[in-house]
Amino acid sequence: MAPYDSDSSDEDGDYSKTNVLLGYASTDPTDDDVSHVGGYPTWLDAKHPPPATLARCKVCNGYLSLLLQLNADLQQYFPRDERRLHILCCRKRTCSKKIGSVRAFREVKKGEVKENSQKQAPQPQPQQSQPPLGNALFGGSAAPPSTAGTNPFSMSGSSQPPVNPFSSVGSPSTLAAKPPQPPVNEPQPPIETFADKLKISGDSTPPRTSKDPVEPWPDNSEAASPFPSFYLDAWPEELEKEQEEIPAAAASKAKYDLDDSSNGGASEKDAFESTMDKTFQKFSDRISQNPEQVLRYEYKGDPLLYSGADNVSSRFVVPHGKSGAVRGMPRCEGCGAQRVFELQLVPGLIYELEKDEVMDLDDGMEWGTVIVGTCVNNCGIPGEITFREEWVGVQWEERVVKK
Repeated sequence: MAPYDSDSSDEDGDYSKTNVLLGYASTDPTDDDVSHVGGYPTWLDAKHPPPATLARCKVCNGYLSLLLQLNADLQQYFPRDERRLHILCCRKRTCSKKIGSVRAFREVKKGEVKENSQKQAPQPQPQQSQPPLGNALFGGSAAPPSTAGTNPFSMSGSSQPPVNPFSSVGSPSTLAAKPPQPPVNEPQPPIETFADKLKISGDSTPPRTSKDPVEPWPDNSEAASPFPSFYLDAWPEELEKEQEEIPAAAASKAKYDLDDSSNGGASEKDAFESTMDKTFQKFSDRISQNPEQVLRYEYKGDPLLYSGADNVSSRFVVPHGKSGAVRGMPRCEGCGAQRVFELQLVPGLIYELEKDEVMDLDDGMEWGTVIVGTCVNNCGIPGEITFREEWVGVQWEERVVKK
């Protein structure tokens, strides 16, 4: 992310802009009729929705509710591709703080690359005297190349074609005039043998000719209850150049339920709280500059961490007191490429989605931020709509100990 003292600033010099684009929930329509928070998802092609497996919680297998749908076209990186991101979560209390209760997937329609006919040089054809590759695999010895062509690996200055080192009888010219012959005194295996091994034919159990039916995405009437729907507006992040002193109440340490039964428990607790508080305070300071934000977007940027002492943070920063490189996000399961940070959801989204709902104090979402990493190649099948699940890192809220 851009530092607080970015070179880009307003004329009065009181604010600075960063590279982060902030999203805001709005009840008024915006120019973007695709992006929204809450509600139900929509697709690039209504007749081609994703499979229902992407709609289910990995904890309880129930249907998920949409948190965010984003028009994620990136013309500067993928000018021929259409992209959408969908982030969903399970609303069941028993699934909270468990891996798989928040999921994200990328919907992409890859543009077909138009081949330049001038760049497609004709490929050299094999000499007519050479037998098909299949003959060499399923029986028979391959004939040597015709003498009409020049072997690029042969020694120059020789007017005679090289003798085939794998031939035991006959001259090259004699072999070239004969069809491929099976090895001497060895029976030629029938071509069906290879097919039998793959069970293509001749098996008592017929092969499966069709794929198992894919469960379709649920209709709205069958899906999980949706969150309230809002439009999504976006503005560049602006920060005060000189931040005011943090109020004492906001800077006070939170009390966390930590195991300090061992002799070193107190010191470990202090170290944990010190690291966590520093990261959390930075998060709070940054969010407080634009408190109504629900989304932070910066493709190939860095996330604003909610905590510095969990498994998610260790992917982006080196743990205190240790050396080495950060772990980074898992690679794309579709193509093996790296994943890069694209966006994160922040607590303002929880407020907007739950402010009008009636619930107990212990109900509701409990995450501090939801970080989404996407494939740097935007992989997919050219000319088709494909769906790829992406990496989600959730930093959960820590519960305050009740005394």
